[in-house]
Amino acid sequence: MTKMAGLLIAAMLTAAPIVATGQGKDRDSVAEATISQAFSAIQAGDPARALTMVEPVVASFDKEFSGEKRHIFCSQTAEQDGYYLTTAEGGADNVRLVTVTWCDALYVKAFALVDLDRLDDAQSAFERLVTFAPKHARYLNELAYVLLKKKEWQHSIDTYKSAEAAATFTPQRRDYERCVAFRGIGFDFVELGRLDDAEAAYRKCLAIVPDEPKSLGEIEYIKEQRKKTT
Repeated sequence: MTKMAGLLIAAMLTAAPIVATGQGKDRDSVAEATISQAFSAIQAGDPARALTMVEPVVASFDKEFSGEKRHIFCSQTAEQDGYYLTTAEGGADNVRLVTVTWCDALYVKAFALVDLDRLDDAQSAFERLVTFAPKHARYLNELAYVLLKKKEWQHSIDTYKSAEAAATFTPQRRDYERCVAFRGIGFDFVELGRLDDAEAAYRKCLAIVPDEPKSLGEIEYIKEQRKKTT
């Protein structure tokens, strides 16, 4: 796992307050501690241990929500709250907003699976996570990255586009997540041999973050590839 990836997980795990009371609050505190320890195991290069630690947390939430008939969402911003409560089938009365600890546990599980190179399982975990947080750009970007690693280029592009569109629902990370999505799209287009589309995607990132080094480097790579074909 890269240092940047580790920082992203840390940011995710502290992105929103936990709202719970009584026994639920105690349960969430224990779960949060376990998730934090699992994250530390990933940082230490031991994703297998992280997975073993976090899976019981995921299972406990699975059990709690197994009989829930309403739409379950774990929202991390007011913008996400508003979207889920106003667009879900059946209206707000048919929505249950749950603690973000639930999504944190799934996120760490999925990330550990990526580090273990269990990409099919990681894809399934991120897809499930997205059902609980469909407007969370970070989760969509991670799912798109797994699809990229599986060389499912067009599926990855489509998912990165969904992440870019969802970024507005996480305002404090909007520009960052949009740039991640555009860079991912650019990479996919390079692999498809669509160099003009790839460059256009990287330039969209640069329009958000001028002089962004990864995009600049990829554009230079594209220029070199064009030279080889002329």
